[in-house]
Amino acid sequence: MKKTTLATLLLLCLAVSAASAQMTNQGAVMQEAPATLGDAEFVRRATIANRFEIEEAQLALAQGSDPRLKDFARTMVMDHGAALKDLETAARMAGVTLPDRTLDETHQGKINAISRRKGADFDQQYRADQRQAHDEAIALLVAYQQSGRSEQLKAWAIKMLPVVRKHREAIGVLNAQ
Repeated sequence: MKKTTLATLLLLCLAVSAASAQMTNQGAVMQEAPATLGDAEFVRRATIANRFEIEEAQLALAQGSDPRLKDFARTMVMDHGAALKDLETAARMAGVTLPDRTLDETHQGKINAISRRKGADFDQQYRADQRQAHDEAIALLVAYQQSGRSEQLKAWAIKMLPVVRKHREAIGVLNAQ
């Protein structure tokens, strides 16, 4: 009887510990993309994310030194340019207007900082920025798929998630080399 009770207690402790860790991990994601994400806020954040990807990739083509990173940057310009056009269509159908052409303060600060770098120094920062940007984009897309209201915007998020995950995987490979 005591062995069964002790084993049950141990399993219960492990389950509580695992649940607590999962809640903590979910909390970290939630800071990046809130559980309830309105259509306009989603469109704003997705638009800024795509514009940032394009602008930073254009800098990478001009200032980077790693040919593989430049190939990645070409892909970013092409894929995120297409994503932005598709987002504009989905947003219009959902009755949401894309924000003006500017980036938010955080993303503009990253552009300003990396624009002063060249060569290998640029490459290193670009890789770090891209890893973070794609992690944030994945969290945003997943959050909207789970809580968004617009079917058009959800369809866009569903379409974009595998593309962004592929980008994240590609930058991970470049970081490992």
